[in-house]
Amino acid sequence: MADVALGEIVTFTNGRSGPAEGSAYPTYGANGVIGTSARSNAAPNATVIGRVGSYCGAVHYSPEPCWVTDNAIIATAKEGVNPRYVYYLLKRLALNRYRIGSGQPLLTHGILNRLTTTRLTRGEQDSAASVLGALDDKIAVNGRMAACADELIRARYASCATPARASKRIGDLGELIRSNVPAAHIDSGENYIALEHMPKRHMWLSTWTGASGITSAKRRFASGDVLFGKLRPYFHKAGLAFVDGVASTDILIVRPKEPAHRGWLLAALSSDAVIAHASAVGDGTRMPRAKWPDIAAFEVPWPGDAQARAFNEFTAVLAARVRAATAETRTLAALRDTLLPRLIP
Repeated sequence: MADVALGEIVTFTNGRSGPAEGSAYPTYGANGVIGTSARSNAAPNATVIGRVGSYCGAVHYSPEPCWVTDNAIIATAKEGVNPRYVYYLLKRLALNRYRIGSGQPLLTHGILNRLTTTRLTRGEQDSAASVLGALDDKIAVNGRMAACADELIRARYASCATPARASKRIGDLGELIRSNVPAAHIDSGENYIALEHMPKRHMWLSTWTGASGITSAKRRFASGDVLFGKLRPYFHKAGLAFVDGVASTDILIVRPKEPAHRGWLLAALSSDAVIAHASAVGDGTRMPRAKWPDIAAFEVPWPGDAQARAFNEFTAVLAARVRAATAETRTLAALRDTLLPRLIP
């Protein structure tokens, strides 16, 4: 097959700063969605490429109109080219390796236009995009299901907490696990969770990586523990671990004292009230850190043991579904990544 220059099949344009305030469209930066906008500057099915900074070369796909900031480049398929194929092609090319500059990495239109790839027929493009897209669509469904489960638990927690007349300290519900482990005692096959793996305001920890390459001490956690990001707590990172592993020392590991209270502990630590408290009492200005004694002393509504146990049963059912979806998503993502170079050589 003959090669073709990217500039012959894709049009590249820079995003723009200053999205209009509003919520009609998602706003993309170099590393994906960062907010919303009242206006759009990219058509549906556009690919967004990180243009500058640490996420230079990152690639994202927007099925709907969106606003793209000036930290990113909009890639639009030319006439006769499958737009979703363009997205997978750009992922396949690993654009980060073509960046220039060291202090502030950068991708330019000139670099992108000159890159070459194997020329595929429209039928081959459609076939590749269909297979890879079906896998990503199922992954997206799993993500939406997890988000809905999160919202259901928060709503149920609020409905139980509002009429509650009693309260309990966080420290009465959970205990801090201080299981420090030196790097030399961490197996490369263990699971590792850092703050970057913890999504904001999302109580399911469905992302982790391998522990190979770890050079400093970490803290060991177990499946069912609640992890709480103590560094910059206003980022609202608190969630339930689905696997055993080791975590960054910037993460507090909290284990329920009573297994039947795990759901209430999870919802409480993930609540806006606890996050606000942790943010208010954190030490430091530029890099504030919350301390466990301050969090443990904070009182949260307590609906009574019977309701807390019923809440835990409700939470456990949803957590099991999210856990299964997480396992499926990791399998689907691995299959997609294996098929990508075979379908788009």
